[in-house]
Amino acid sequence: MNELIKITINKYFRYNDTADYLSKCKRSISIPTEVELFVENNNIKIMNTNYGEVWPSSKIIFEYKKFIKGEFEVKYSSTLLISKLAPVCYLQHEFQIENQDVNRTVPTLEGFDLQPYCSKQQELENVIKNIFSKKGYIFLSYSELNEVICSLDYNRKTTFFGPQLTVEHVMFFDVLDLCPE
Repeated sequence: MNELIKITINKYFRYNDTADYLSKCKRSISIPTEVELFVENNNIKIMNTNYGEVWPSSKIIFEYKKFIKGEFEVKYSSTLLISKLAPVCYLQHEFQIENQDVNRTVPTLEGFDLQPYCSKQQELENVIKNIFSKKGYIFLSYSELNEVICSLDYNRKTTFFGPQLTVEHVMFFDVLDLCPE
């Protein structure tokens, strides 16, 4: 496990520094100007889903223009999670297509990966990683995000996360249940 994540987990979950936890959760993370310009110049919609909320992270969704060729249609998007507790991020790319199979069981086929599915996703990733890396942020891999944190005591009244907490839970969600609803 990354040393920065270990330090953050110890500070908030083992040593219970709730005052600093709430202070960091109250911070606002704005989208860097370079990202806004890229988005604007490339016809990408942007949603900062919890901007202004008291929460341990910011979640930004980028929706690209739908690609259509004949009957084939695909929607691309990218999701960026930015922790307020420590300088860590997670970026994943997604796609969604209509399921044309007459024997389908679901209306759409969807997928996600750290690897981009189209060139605009790759270009946006390059911009994001360049900017956030310069600010000292570390990008987590999928396996790092899903790493289970053993023997961590937390508010057991919060049953949403289940008995095993992951790095994703502690870095991006209010596992301590301290943020206002």
